[in-house]
Amino acid sequence: MTVRLRLTLLYSCILTCALLLFGIALYVFMQFSIYNDLKKSLKAQTELIHKNVAYQLEISPRGSNLYIGLDDIDTVGSGIFIQITNFTSGSKTKTENLSKVEFPLSSKALLSNKGGDYSTVHIHNTPFLVYSDPLILNGSIVGVLQAAYNVGLMERFLLSLRWILSLLTIIVVSLATYMGWLCSRKALKPVYSLVNATKRIQHSGDFGTRILHKGPFDEIGHLSETMNQMLERIQTIYAELNQSSMKQRRFVADASHELRTPLTTIYGNAVLLKKVWEALNHKLTHLPEKEEIEISLEALQDITDESERMRRLVNDLLSLARADSGLQLKKEVWELKPIIEAVVRKTESIPKTVEWSAENIELLQDIRVVGDSDDLQRLLFIFIDNALKFTPDGYVKLKVEKIDCKIGFTIQDTGIGMEGEEIAHIFDRFYRADSSRGTTPGSGLGLSIAKWIIAEHGGNVEVKSCKGKGSTFSIWLPIYMGE
Repeated sequence: MTVRLRLTLLYSCILTCALLLFGIALYVFMQFSIYNDLKKSLKAQTELIHKNVAYQLEISPRGSNLYIGLDDIDTVGSGIFIQITNFTSGSKTKTENLSKVEFPLSSKALLSNKGGDYSTVHIHNTPFLVYSDPLILNGSIVGVLQAAYNVGLMERFLLSLRWILSLLTIIVVSLATYMGWLCSRKALKPVYSLVNATKRIQHSGDFGTRILHKGPFDEIGHLSETMNQMLERIQTIYAELNQSSMKQRRFVADASHELRTPLTTIYGNAVLLKKVWEALNHKLTHLPEKEEIEISLEALQDITDESERMRRLVNDLLSLARADSGLQLKKEVWELKPIIEAVVRKTESIPKTVEWSAENIELLQDIRVVGDSDDLQRLLFIFIDNALKFTPDGYVKLKVEKIDCKIGFTIQDTGIGMEGEEIAHIFDRFYRADSSRGTTPGSGLGLSIAKWIIAEHGGNVEVKSCKGKGSTFSIWLPIYMGE
């Protein structure tokens, strides 16, 4: 839910509650005021009618009977309905406007409250406000005088008032919600501008851009200033980090480049000395001298091996330093089949202890890719060399696949395999699985370089592995579809 919608709903709810409270208070006040006036008028009329009530005691042989009479009253002008109930005879005297209608009487309520009693009764679906007042003669209640008003018109008025208030509340809240939705958009326009400016900075990556706020220095202005200060701080930190990173990458690249020359010299001289000592070893026959030469040859062999390993490590570091510095490969369109055939030939010449095979090479016919041929060979050699190193027995297989506009190379082996948590780190620099540390030669940089080469060629790699059952690496490269 957006802030705009939340604000609109908030003040709409507040307005609704305010209108409901106002409407209820107005309705209750109107109802109370109208009925209170009617009750006062009804009571006043009843007190006047009391003066027109006549009492007459009739004596006959059958007994005595109290007659309660009512003088003529203008019921049309006053709009009042009168009914007198005689408790001694049980007779009821009514005004002409009551006709055959009778007001119900609750004698218990009347006896419990010897004062007047108000009640609202419905007769033939018509509401009447009835005031019942006892008739007292010589200290005894002899009857009840009931005066009533027809309040149907008032009830209809109150009903109409309820509908009008409800309808007005709905209309006002709806209009207020709509107008509030429009006004909130205008009120939040500086916020939207702030969000858009932040997105532009995010997408451009230019932390030198500042947010321009043209409005007053309110909360939005304060937020803009705070964000500009934060951007300035980020720009400073980013520049410092970038400079430090550039120095570090330049140092690694320079150091790797400088180390290549002495290492190449050491390696070349070690190989040369090894050949000289091997030739001399064949000529000598004296045992002590021969043993010294063999010891020297072993030392030269160690120097040669270590210098070769360091030379590969320095070359790998140089490649990664160039990748970190943003160096892009020099890409051209290449026929893929000759490159892969060269990789297969070179792999077949490598001493192996497992079965090696390459399948579906014919699928590469007329397939071209955009990239660097040397790096493509290096890419496949890295995966094949890893498969050969970590497969003590079984087979290593290279399989070519083609799906839509992509060409795939699957290197499958039956080697030691990896666990799930190891797969997530195999492309990290200098990472080597615990099972291979100290037993299999390598620096842990090959797969990092391979990942960089794949990324430079717009491809991707998929890895599947099972501990003790082998691994499968699938490399996918986009096919060049140009002429």
